[in-house]
Amino acid sequence: MSQPISTTIPALVHEHSKLDRVAAVFDSENISYTFSQLTNEMEMLAAGLLSSGLEPGDRVLICGSNNAQFFTSTLACARGGLIFSLINPNFANASQLHYALKKGEFRAIICFPANKEAEFLNNLLNEIAPELKHSAKGHLSSKALPKLTHIIMAEEDHKHAGTFTLSEIFGRSNRERIEKLPNFEDWSTHQLAAIQFTTGTSAPAKLVGLSHYQLINGCRVAAEAIGVDTTVLFYRIYILYTSQLIFSLLLMHGALCCALPLFKIPVFALVALAPFVSGTRVLFPSPSPLPKFLFESIKKHQCAQLLTNAVALRLVLKIALARKIELPSVKTVILIGERVPLDLLKSIAKQFQNANKIFNGYMLTEVASVPIITSEETSVVKNVGKPLRGFTVCFKVTYAPFITLPQQLNRTVLNRI
Repeated sequence: MSQPISTTIPALVHEHSKLDRVAAVFDSENISYTFSQLTNEMEMLAAGLLSSGLEPGDRVLICGSNNAQFFTSTLACARGGLIFSLINPNFANASQLHYALKKGEFRAIICFPANKEAEFLNNLLNEIAPELKHSAKGHLSSKALPKLTHIIMAEEDHKHAGTFTLSEIFGRSNRERIEKLPNFEDWSTHQLAAIQFTTGTSAPAKLVGLSHYQLINGCRVAAEAIGVDTTVLFYRIYILYTSQLIFSLLLMHGALCCALPLFKIPVFALVALAPFVSGTRVLFPSPSPLPKFLFESIKKHQCAQLLTNAVALRLVLKIALARKIELPSVKTVILIGERVPLDLLKSIAKQFQNANKIFNGYMLTEVASVPIITSEETSVVKNVGKPLRGFTVCFKVTYAPFITLPQQLNRTVLNRI
């Protein structure tokens, strides 16, 4: 196992800034970013955000999923010293959005399209803060949300009073403002990078703080466990006009196809940071977590690894069987999020004929990673209480306050070593 990476997200991105190889592909948007382009996008958007009046340390709520600019917005926030938080844009109602914004004390919100309707988030924001209709951009003053000043809409066709569009933020960037960005070389790897709401399944949702170190090494540990840094080597021989033979080594990494939403912070840490941690090319077939053209994307980009969950994969396999689709490039299937039934494991082996590695992992927001991963049908039992190297499980005793006599309850706490 490799040593922990003690750096920050912007420093990690800059380490790869000279590479002209593709790092991320957003297939439905026809967008591909090389490492160099991602660095430039990060710098430009970070400078634009700070020039709009935001300051390092401000909190930014990013509502969206697997869009290209959702991806770059997170990197830009990290570059500008802004603390980002990722969330599903499909709120049930305005009160849910209000709770998130108020609880997190966010100064800015970046809104990407939701699945429900056009201008869905803008309508919710106007319901929560009617002052928005009469506010100058970057100067919202709301009784309901006193901390919130900046509304940024990624829906470029819809411009409203009091809101920036993302292109306007990009337009505020220039070379001088980029040069004035905070010096990330002075930052600690343990500096706060993100705050994230927990899922709220076993207890009320709470906010947890995540450092650059946690996000980067959460990716490193999980990526090594499932082998997303597997490298295929190709040799090319070039004959120059001098008749001298020169052998050059071309590294091509098997692509990792992501069919899970990036607003889940363990997914973001694993997939969005994988290009910089392990050199892996990542593919997002569409903004939807269950992509309509998943098979086409996997075939076109010859993906070696598929990241999804059991519910989605069961549906995918039914469609593949009905349409007689084969995906020979897939060597590894990674299922995270819930328990995988035995019959599903067997059907994977039948329909992904070359998939010789099948992993099942459990996400934990508090460590921004997938700290428990199993790879065999019988290893689920063997690995109970055994997290990946780099994590340790502690058992703490708590007491039930609603019982007269103290009753001890075991509570598992998963900490990073």
